[in-house]
Amino acid sequence: MKQVVRMVFMSLSLATVAASGPSHAQEHKVAIANLGPHPALNAVISGFKEGLAGQGYVEGENLVYEYKDANFDPAVVAQMITALEATDPDLMLTVTTPITQASKRAVRNKSMPIVFAPVTDPVDAGLVPSWEHGSERFVGASNLQDMNLVLEFAGDLFGEVNSLGILFNPGDANDVVNISYAQAAADAAGVSLKAVSVETTNDIPVRMDALKDVDFVYLIPSSMLQPATPAVAAAANRNGIPVVSASSAGVEEGLILATFSVSWFRVGQSAGNLAAQILGGAKPSELPIYRPSKEDHSIIISAKKLESTGMELPAALAGCDCVR
Repeated sequence: MKQVVRMVFMSLSLATVAASGPSHAQEHKVAIANLGPHPALNAVISGFKEGLAGQGYVEGENLVYEYKDANFDPAVVAQMITALEATDPDLMLTVTTPITQASKRAVRNKSMPIVFAPVTDPVDAGLVPSWEHGSERFVGASNLQDMNLVLEFAGDLFGEVNSLGILFNPGDANDVVNISYAQAAADAAGVSLKAVSVETTNDIPVRMDALKDVDFVYLIPSSMLQPATPAVAAAANRNGIPVVSASSAGVEEGLILATFSVSWFRVGQSAGNLAAQILGGAKPSELPIYRPSKEDHSIIISAKKLESTGMELPAALAGCDCVR
């Protein structure tokens, strides 16, 4: 009889320990709201999952994901977010600034934490009060490019640079912020910036014609323009303008010359680290916004494009191990 009592007591004790154990032992649900399928955005999501897994939140073990994307159609974004919220997630990842800003309005549960990635300037976008910490609902990772470093790289690649051109969507807060940072860096470097607005991707061929006299075009991390990389590349080739992109998409395929970019995987991974802390009990307002450092930037130069344009790798980049 004593042995039975002892076994029952041990079973109850183990059950109590299990119930009071770390949150990692519990199953969590994370919703992912994506603007649309694209290599750069897919890398963000892969990095996000890796960041969570590195902190012990592993898909199929103690974590499930609910994923939806809007296929780049703004008309269905609110409906998509509402459908994800209906699955009752513990938190939501919002991929890109438009999706994050839409979630501010569409998510009805104001206590549900939202982790964003990538949002270029979350302060300017009205999501958080400062770079030092999130808001009551929002925290996340930025993909803010250091435009001073972009111009330094362009100088190494092309030699003397006197002008650059940038297409941007005036309806996207990210794009407008990128133009602001680019203008400040161009002014500091004594470089002329020509910024041309693009309201729809159908405008790209005509608007690129307005940039035919610049030394190079910089393709910013725009949710409209990055998916339209082939159209930008075709127009640039027609006008003989080299393109440097904020994403590796298009470079690895030999469509454009080079990328000097923040690692989108690292951005997503940093967002995943933040999400893990929230699942562990932290509040968004207690956590800082991730902002890329110089070490987070990488270079890839298209070997195919170098050959087709008759360019040679400059001496300034001879040791970069960056030609693919």
